[in-house]
Amino acid sequence: MTISFQCKKCGKSYKVSDEKAGKKFKCRQCTAPVRIPEADVDDFSDNWEEEEAEYAPAPRRRPRSASKKSKPKQNHKKKSSAGSNQNLLIIGGIIVLLALGGGGYFFFAGRPGRNLVKSITDKADDIINSEGGSGSQKVKVSELDNMKKIGRAFHDYHDSFTRFPPADAHLVDGKPLLSWRVHLLPFLGQAELYKQFNLQAPWDSPQNSALLEKMPDVFQCTGVNQPGYTSIMTFSGEGTPFSGGRGVRLRDIRDGSSNTILCVIAGPDKAVPWTQPVDLPFNSGNPSSVLGQSPNGSFLSVAADGSIRKITSDLPAQTLRNLIQHQDGNPL
Repeated sequence: MTISFQCKKCGKSYKVSDEKAGKKFKCRQCTAPVRIPEADVDDFSDNWEEEEAEYAPAPRRRPRSASKKSKPKQNHKKKSSAGSNQNLLIIGGIIVLLALGGGGYFFFAGRPGRNLVKSITDKADDIINSEGGSGSQKVKVSELDNMKKIGRAFHDYHDSFTRFPPADAHLVDGKPLLSWRVHLLPFLGQAELYKQFNLQAPWDSPQNSALLEKMPDVFQCTGVNQPGYTSIMTFSGEGTPFSGGRGVRLRDIRDGSSNTILCVIAGPDKAVPWTQPVDLPFNSGNPSSVLGQSPNGSFLSVAADGSIRKITSDLPAQTLRNLIQHQDGNPL
């Protein structure tokens, strides 16, 4: 995925790959410092082709000549905006007033003072580094990172078992006893937790039930408040990659891995115990009906190629149907 943004000073446009999010460089046109914003998630569309990223690195500084006498450094850094200057002046004024008002020892020596100083400095950092993101946007970034980890874990699993979960070793009489989320644990850095499960017992057995409360943070979802529950699920049923029995292989996804959904964050009302082998039943007539109610009107999903896409409320039913089915002969 690529990130498109502009220099806040001169308006020059840039486009870079998403792994450079958060880095800084100097604008080619006005040399102002520019910070690359966090990646936004693309919507599903008829064109999934990624554009080539163009990254403008910061120009290298020439080494200072040894023969020249060094001069005192001058601060030529310009403030990014009048608003940030005002906020920093207010914070500095509060610190000075408290110190002059006889609270110096309390402010700098005592534990309450240290906590207060930390809260003020944290606020200053937020003001300096803020990009206008709200709390809901921060949660969205966290969920985006989690879905990226899950997408990578799917592929690491496939590298080990030559298919997506569940593999033969994780089936009893052709049926899973534990969810695919449990079998991804070793590929999410949770190998020790995985060893605590009885793989030959169902998810609600005494030993496995005790592990419900140990759900990793990667499966947490906005709006799901019941401990041990998640709404990160696959579409299951006939025509989907998870139609029962052994998991699908990449070569079986004939419509293209970038055109097929592996899993999705459904609405909080669809949440299930993370260890239970239950997912979203595919409804061919109205595929979006099983997604539940989204807090923000859209649903993040992981495609079979590991990319992250967003299912919007206005996505046509036929498009979503084609994305869920991996062998319907209708690639986007």
